[in-house]
Amino acid sequence: MSIPHHPGKTLLPPARNVVLDPASNAARQDLSRSTMPAVRTMAARGGTHLDTDQVGVIELDGQPVEYTMRRSLRRKRAMLSLSDRGLVLAVPLRMSLRAIEGFLQHSHPWLRRHLPRWRANARPHLELTMLQQLLWLGEPLPIDVARAAAPSVQRIGARITVALPEPDDLGAVRATLRTWVQAHALPHFEDRACHFAPVVGVKMPPLKLTNARTLWGSCTAAGLVRINWRLMQAPAHLIDYVVVHELAHIVEANHSSRFWAVVERGYREHRQARRELSEWQRRLAAL
Repeated sequence: MSIPHHPGKTLLPPARNVVLDPASNAARQDLSRSTMPAVRTMAARGGTHLDTDQVGVIELDGQPVEYTMRRSLRRKRAMLSLSDRGLVLAVPLRMSLRAIEGFLQHSHPWLRRHLPRWRANARPHLELTMLQQLLWLGEPLPIDVARAAAPSVQRIGARITVALPEPDDLGAVRATLRTWVQAHALPHFEDRACHFAPVVGVKMPPLKLTNARTLWGSCTAAGLVRINWRLMQAPAHLIDYVVVHELAHIVEANHSSRFWAVVERGYREHRQARRELSEWQRRLAAL
């Protein structure tokens, strides 16, 4: 899905102050667009994405900050928010790429103020989760941490054992678990894509992993499918839905009625699966 470009139009509203929403614990900001020095910013673009989300990266003080962009027919102005789903950029459906990039350039001071506090609050929750259990195909597996000369992960029955030189280093425990999950994710996704490709009516596409926190799948115009490795934590039927969804984009690069008809060839209960995936989103993003 390409982002339309309308030269000469200014689609951003007048500047507003930062608003903190206690109900959602999300920090939000409306910003106006004006001339600024060039800043290394990459707006989300290209491909078709599950539930129309797109992933982009904004460079802040030399460090990449990933965000999820969502377009909406009802939205009249751009807005950034930080919550348990990460950094989200919500924009009007027809907002131009140039206007989006201008909005992101203006967001740097706001991000410098709010990102550190958000990261500090999110980290303890993630570390506590990692100490207790790992979700694996929808089932919680208790985690045991042991000392060893080299990092390793073993599944023994219904438990996961993480061994590493510094077992008290929670960041190292989390990184070791992520590496283990990613190593198992691609073969599993390839197996499911191989199963569903003839059902959907496409050839087996090249498949890679994506590391986004809220984007579960994408398909480029060239037919490259990316699936989020974090889905290995979800029930197997939700993985199948995401795989079928992205395979269907090879046939229809949109979310039209024709697209959903293709999805239904491989996954009849796709409406229920979409609702379930939304309910699982917070748990899957914890790793």
